[in-house]
Parts: sequence; structure tokens; C-alpha cells
Amino acid sequence: MTTWIPDVGASTDPIYLAIAKAIMADVATGRLKPGDRLPPQRELARELNVSIGTVTRGYIEAARRGVTRGKSGRGTIVRDTAAERPDSRLRVGPGTELVDLGTNLPIHGEHPDLSKAFAGLAHQEGVSRLLRYQAPQEDPRYLAAGGKWIRESGLNVDPGSVVIAAGAQHAVMVTLGALTEPGDLVFADELTCPALFEVAQLLRLRVQGIVMDDVGMRPDALLAACRQRNGQALYCMPTVQNPTSAILTAERRRELAEVAREYDLLVIEDEVHRHLAPDAPQPISEIVPERGFFIAGLSKAVAPGLRVAYVAAPPFARDKLKDAVAASLVMVSPLPLELATMWIEDGTASRTADRKRAEAEARQLIAREILGSYSYRAFATAYNILLDLPQEWKAGEFANEARRRGVAIAPAAAFAVPGCQPPEAVRISLGGAENRPQLRDALKVIAKILADGAPCRCTRM
Repeated sequence: MTTWIPDVGASTDPIYLAIAKAIMADVATGRLKPGDRLPPQRELARELNVSIGTVTRGYIEAARRGVTRGKSGRGTIVRDTAAERPDSRLRVGPGTELVDLGTNLPIHGEHPDLSKAFAGLAHQEGVSRLLRYQAPQEDPRYLAAGGKWIRESGLNVDPGSVVIAAGAQHAVMVTLGALTEPGDLVFADELTCPALFEVAQLLRLRVQGIVMDDVGMRPDALLAACRQRNGQALYCMPTVQNPTSAILTAERRRELAEVAREYDLLVIEDEVHRHLAPDAPQPISEIVPERGFFIAGLSKAVAPGLRVAYVAAPPFARDKLKDAVAASLVMVSPLPLELATMWIEDGTASRTADRKRAEAEARQLIAREILGSYSYRAFATAYNILLDLPQEWKAGEFANEARRRGVAIAPAAAFAVPGCQPPEAVRISLGGAENRPQLRDALKVIAKILADGAPCRCTRM
């Protein structure tokens, strides 16, 4: 651990932001080096005479900006950005537009017609109620819409079991926040959604990666981990997993459910991509309903700005989750919730999901046409592909080169649970392009980099 103490006294920024900026500045000057461990949050709070929450928020902001990462058993460390991720500061070529294929974007061109929805809202009697405090968790109409969306996402559920959250990431946060304690251990795929790392750092949870194969998480690896360490929860994306696009088979889901039941694990089943594979097997939460938390979000199926998600929770946990939602944001904002409810009720949400799935399939065909001679992992209707790189390439270097040529992509290290070795691979988001011609051009850039080969790393003597 480094004895680093930030100088925040002269800053006019909020203390948490001053801490984050001090970390970034000291990384830039070399005072902090890759692999350095920052002081424990409690110790730094005592040194600066601020609350632990302020230091935690500063560390989270530094992680969000890509300079630090929580590492299992080591606290917060300075990231080796050259090895782990592309450098966002790299300039693209003159006159080159940066195409974002690095963010998991759900095809913006297929969003619902917002102006039409607002026009309908404007003619509703008493629409101004949406600007007032409400109790959406007790509203039968909102709960019925949530139950319908969960059923369309594959789980037969009663509206009474629904908890409303402000997006899937918020749903994960309130579930873990309500049911775990700081220091608890969460099992997850060795490559998983990076949002889990942010939630775990905020809640001071540990995350252990579980070995995967082409189908997804291996039950034998989860069993071995449970025998060695006392875990409290399992986080998984069974359908079109991020970033691998794997889909757990029915047998695999049953086996994971058996391990969860044997070792008393809560199962947080994040199914934001379920609409991309509507015929996927039975949810794990249906196999172990007494411990399953099924999350059905709208951001990937309808629009990312629609921050609404629904959790099907067991009876023992529903009030705890509702209390956690209230503690974190008082209430889910009524305006997006009303939009979500309208679109679920009239079928707009499901029709939008169908259109996005069809467009994703068309984009996968474009990817196959351009990159088909290379090894990559994908599903026929997924938003992403995970491209395995030739031996001469490092993923961070490849991503940097792609950015120089105008295409942003994400190296696998961005998804690796601390302590797990990521493959030399990059995730390419096919939904990030505004249209098919732009996607085709961007993928041709990636194909050209592959054809050119890695630059020589040899040094002169």
C-alpha cells in the first residue's frame, strides 16, 4: 500500500471530486504508478477529516474515469491503462468521425416515437401528477405493467412480487445493498458486465470470477468456489451474456440452481438481453424461486434513456428492496415510469424489442461477411461480438489502434473480474453504429487492422 495522501485543501471542487482529480493528476505525473494500492477508505477519511462516504465517492469517480479499479483482496489499485483498455485521449485521424462500437448500445434508430408518446401524455387528464411525489411501488397499474414485462421476458410472475427500480444497474445495486453486508462475497462470470464492479465497490463487496466455457459459467467451478469460500450471492446474465453472448443451456441452469440452493446463494439473474433470445431456456429464478431475483430492464430492449427495470423478488426480500429503492432515490421518477407503463400496455415495448432483435440479426450478418475469416464469439441476434485477436496483438494495443483510425472498441480486460486473466480479445458493439453503412465502414477498419498485422515491437541494439 502506498502512503499517498491527496492535497485537496486548495481545490474549489467538492471534496470527492478533488480526491478523484488528485488521483488522476498523480497518475499522470508518476507519483502514483500502475499497481499502486490506495489507502483504505477509512484511513484516508481520517487523514482528510471527511466522511468515509466522501472518500468512497471519490474512489468511485476515479474508477469511472478509468484510472483505478477495485481488486479482490487488495483494495483500490491504480490501473495499467496501457495494458487494460484503449486510451480515450488518443486522437483520431484528421477529419475522422469516431464511431462508438465500444459501448453496449441497443440500436438507437429503432427507439419508439417519443414525440407521439408525449403528445398522448399531454392530452391525459391530470398529467401534472407526474411531477409530484408518488408511491409507484404500491400502484396496481405500474405493478401490472412490470409483471407483464417480466412475463414477456420469460418468467411467470404475479404483480405482487414486482419491485420497480430505476434501471437494471440500480436493480442490481438495491438487491445487493439490501441483502448483503460490506465484505460479503459475490460470485460472477470471470468476464461480466463492468457495472457490477462499480456496484461492488460502492457497497464494499468482494467479487470472485467463476470460470466459463462456450456455454457460460461452469457449475463445477462454482461448486469448487463455494467449497473454498463462503459466498452470499451469484450474479449472472444467463441469456446473451455480456460480453461473450453465451446462453446457458437448460441443464446448465438447473446445475447452477442446485449449487445455489445447496450453498444458500442468492441468485441475481440479470436478463436485460432476454428479448434477443426469447426462446431461451427456463429462468434460474423459476427453478429456485425462494432465492431468485429476476431483473427485466427496458434499457436494452426499448431505450437506454428509459431508466426503468422490474425485479421479481421472493416474499422475504420485497419490502427490503422497496426500502432500498426509497433510500437510494426516494422513488422511481414518475415520468419515465409512466412512459414505460404506456409502452408495455399498448405493445410498443414488445414491438420495439422485436425490431431491435431483427436489426441486430441483420448487423450480425454484416459482421460475418466482413470478419467471418477470424475467430469470434457471438449469437445470431446479439448486439455484440467478442473478437479473438491473432497472437501478435495485445487487446489494449489493438483497441488503441482502432481508436486512432476512428473506431472505439472495448478490450476484454474491461470485463474481467479482478484476479481473472482476460483473453486477448475485444468486444465490438454492432448496435453502436447509427446505421448499417456506418457499421460496415467501421468493421472494414477493424478488418484492415487485422490484415495489416501488429506493429513490430522489436528494439534496436
